Amino acid sequence: MEGLTFYWLTWSFWIIATFFMKKENKTRLKFSIWLLLFICASSWVIPIFGYEVSGAGIFLSCSLFYAAARMERLKMLYSLLCSFIIMLAYVCFYLFELFDPVWLIFPRNWMLAVIVVCISFLLQRNSWGRIYILLLGSIQGEFLYALILSKYSFPFLIASFTFLDVIALATLLVTIWNGIEYLATFYERHFNQLEREKQKLS
Repeated sequence: MEGLTFYWLTWSFWIIATFFMKKENKTRLKFSIWLLLFICASSWVIPIFGYEVSGAGIFLSCSLFYAAARMERLKMLYSLLCSFIIMLAYVCFYLFELFDPVWLIFPRNWMLAVIVVCISFLLQRNSWGRIYILLLGSIQGEFLYALILSKYSFPFLIASFTFLDVIALATLLVTIWNGIEYLATFYERHFNQLEREKQKLS
């Protein structure tokens, strides 16, 4: 069922943000409200210039470009360049699927999520930066793919539940990997500290 993965993961993130993040964290309330608005907007479909766009797509685009406007100029340009690369990869994947679907040997959502995640890891080191360019590149890819299909009069809903499932899976994969990196750094520091204490005692 399309959208089930999106709802399940977004509600999970909301529960974590609301009940497990520290109350002193300033981003906790903002993130919780943003997730609720994102979930609510997912059920809307808005016609814009002859295209059908889900409310979640519009909300996500506005949020990402607002975040870009608040970045430093060089950081913003680099993020936009990275998202452009992901956009091209996203559209190429859909075009390959459209013209030669035989090579899709795994579930499409997982394949696309893994591809955009791998590219985001190659382009960004910062954990939030990876998620940002992943989301921005994917939503831009949706608009570009809809523009290409409009030339052939194919109907296409921009930021449909299929898209939301893909970005939810991709965000989950990035979050898991970031958690592994954090644990590795934590244990490395702890191990180095123990080694230093042993050297002092000896």
